[in-house]
Amino acid sequence: MPVSKLRRNSIFLAGLLAAFVIAASTVPWNHEQPRAATDVQVTALQFGQYIDEWSEPEGYFDSDNFISNETSYLHVVGDLHQRVKPGGIYLGVGPDQNFSYIVHTHPMLAIITDIRRQNMLQHLLFKALFAMASNRVEYLSLMFSRQTPRLEPGGSFQDLLDAVRAAKTDGGLFQKNLDAIKTIVNQYGLKLSSDDYAKIEYVYRTFWQENLDLRFSSIGRGNASMYPSFEEMLLETDRQGRQQNYLSSEDLFQWLKKFQAENRLIPIVGDFAGPHAFRAVGSFLKANGLQVSAFYTSNVEFYLFGRAAWSRFVANLRSLPLAEDSVFIRSYFPTYGRPHPLNLPGHRSTSMVSSVMSFLADDDASQIRSYWDVVKP
Repeated sequence: MPVSKLRRNSIFLAGLLAAFVIAASTVPWNHEQPRAATDVQVTALQFGQYIDEWSEPEGYFDSDNFISNETSYLHVVGDLHQRVKPGGIYLGVGPDQNFSYIVHTHPMLAIITDIRRQNMLQHLLFKALFAMASNRVEYLSLMFSRQTPRLEPGGSFQDLLDAVRAAKTDGGLFQKNLDAIKTIVNQYGLKLSSDDYAKIEYVYRTFWQENLDLRFSSIGRGNASMYPSFEEMLLETDRQGRQQNYLSSEDLFQWLKKFQAENRLIPIVGDFAGPHAFRAVGSFLKANGLQVSAFYTSNVEFYLFGRAAWSRFVANLRSLPLAEDSVFIRSYFPTYGRPHPLNLPGHRSTSMVSSVMSFLADDDASQIRSYWDVVKP
C-alpha cells in the first residue's frame, strides 16, 4: 500500500478515536447505571440525603434501647476476624454495640437500620461526639457531659472509666455540649422536626444523668436491674478474656472516629420486614457493585418469626446483594428456657456468627420450622 494512503488511513483512525474520546467525555453520567466500585465516598449532604431517602416511617419497640443488654456481644470477635473480609458492607441494628463489630470487620460502609427513629437520632448524637472529641477520654467525657479528666500514662481501661465517672459536671456544661451537638447535626441537611431535637436532648440528658450506671430497660416493666450497666458492657471481653470494645483501645477508637468523619456509618429508620428501607439500601448497594459482608440482627428475628412479617423479612434479605461468605451476627436469649450450646456461664445471651447462604438454603428446603432452627449451631 502506498505511503500516502497509509498516512490517510492513520489520520482517519486517529480522528475517529479522538471523536470517540470527545463524545464519551460529553455524555452525561447515568446515575442509575451500575458500576463496580472499589470505594464509596459519602459527603455530609449525601449522608443526610441517604438517611431521608432510605428511611421509612418508624414503628414501636418497648424499650428506649439506649445501650445493649447482650453481655455476650464480644464473644463473636474471633469468628469475625476469621470469616469477614475487610471492605464489605456491614448492616446492623440498635445502638453502639455495632461500633465494636464495625472496628473488627473494617467494612467500607455501615448501615444501621432500626424500627425506632430515636435510634437513628441517637446515632447522630454519637456521630457529633466523635467529631467533637480528639481521643476516647474526651469522647466518654462528652458522652456523659463531664469535664475531661487527666489520666496517668499507662493506665487501664478501668482507670479511664473511673476517672470519667468521678469527673465534675453541671447543667451549664451539659447545655453547652448539647448546643454544640445540635450545631453539628444541622450540617447534614436532614429534615429534623422539633420532636427530633427533643429526642436528641432526651437521649443525651439520660446519658448525662445516669452516667456509667445507665442500663437497658423495657418501657413499663421496671426490669433495668436484670441487665448490666453501661460500664459493665464496656468492660466485657471476647471468649479469650480480651477487652475488645471499640473504646478499649485508642487505636480502635481512632479508626472508628475516621470512619465516622468520612460519613461511612449511615443510620436509618426501617423495619426488617418493612416495604422500603431494605429495598432502597439493596438498590444502592447493587448500583455500586457492593455486597453485604456482615449483618448484625441482634434477636430481631425472634420478634418476627411465626408471623406474616417473617416472610417479608426473608424477602427483604433476598433483595440484598449477598456474597457466598456473608454472615449473620445473632444474639439468642433462652426465652423458652432452652440453653444454647455456645453459651458461656454468667451470660444470659449467646452471640454467634452463622452463614447467610446456609440460612437461605434451609429456607428454600423448608427446614426452618421454629425459631430454634434459626439460631441453633
